[in-house]
Amino acid sequence: MRTSSGPLLDWLASTGCSRLAIHFDVDTVDAKEATLGLGKVPDGLTGAEVNRIASDLQCAADVVATTVAEFFPRDALHVQQALRGFPLISG
Repeated sequence: MRTSSGPLLDWLASTGCSRLAIHFDVDTVDAKEATLGLGKVPDGLTGAEVNRIASDLQCAADVVATTVAEFFPRDALHVQQALRGFPLISG
């Protein structure tokens, strides 16, 4: 997932699914970029990786829902940056 969404997209294609709901736990973001959620996650995904994966999924299926979990209000600005480019959220 760090360099390619290929395995995820291959799996998605194998399901025959045409509509997709994306669930994003913010505590998967690497703590070196931002500490989101309940604690620091070393070696988590970078914001760029998160955005690439979301963009690739949007190209592969009709995204009909997006949920964001485990963030605190103090993290709102960092979460907003992490979600830049997410289907149904970004302008």
